[in-house]
Amino acid sequence: MKELTIIKLNNGAYIDSRGVAEAIEKPHNDLMKSIRKYCAYLTEGKISLSEFFVAANYFDSTGRELPCYLLSKMGCELVANKLTGLKGVLFTAAYVTKFNEMEAAERDAEIKSHAKPRLSEFNSAIRNVLSGMSYCYTLPNRVMKFLRGAYEPLGITVTARDECDDMKYFSATEIARYLGVYSDTGRPHGHAVAAIISKLGMPESHAIAVPYGLVGVTVRYDGYVVIAVRDWIESNNNPSEVQHLDFFYHLRYNRQLSLFDNDEIDLDDDYEFDLV
Repeated sequence: MKELTIIKLNNGAYIDSRGVAEAIEKPHNDLMKSIRKYCAYLTEGKISLSEFFVAANYFDSTGRELPCYLLSKMGCELVANKLTGLKGVLFTAAYVTKFNEMEAAERDAEIKSHAKPRLSEFNSAIRNVLSGMSYCYTLPNRVMKFLRGAYEPLGITVTARDECDDMKYFSATEIARYLGVYSDTGRPHGHAVAAIISKLGMPESHAIAVPYGLVGVTVRYDGYVVIAVRDWIESNNNPSEVQHLDFFYHLRYNRQLSLFDNDEIDLDDDYEFDLV
């Protein structure tokens, strides 16, 4: 039996009637007649058709537009209930397995999304721990060991501040200053830049965590992120406002104060990325 294919549409999951017809070794036209009959029964019983079947179209090899149906898991079950013998058993096993695999993958993705905290929330929690370490006069090497154990599972390298000074990494505020992004108060708008970085969904491999003293940690970004933020701003026509969670940040642009084209920045030109 040919493997069935799940189609995602409008938050639903379906299997094309052509694939179902092939799986149960039944002419597609005959299956369409059966589905139309099921739809008539469901309509008569005032049961929502969309929970079972969704009318659709496809183009055949000659370019003709022909009708088909998309079957939900319950739609497949309705068809399978009319089958007997080996064909019915094999089709039931195939569609149940396919839908269960999809649902398991979605559950795993949901669990992972909740298991991984937002970086801003994580940083806040880390600062609280560092505050306690400072109160207890924890040795710097133990602080670094703690930070590496906390950040490296997230894919973020922890680097000592003196090591970072020789690297091309920039804070959100520095990126704002380099790109000429300012707040209403006339200061480089690091919060707005951080919001843009969050929207871009930048990989953690482009960030490092840098502790300062025993009181906190700052996240710095490489040139890939600087260019991504610049291009996001340009592709969105220099927006006057950017939202992150429930916060709205107002942006002002001062290209005269921008340092991006200054030799001081010295970014590589071959960074590649996909805008979100």
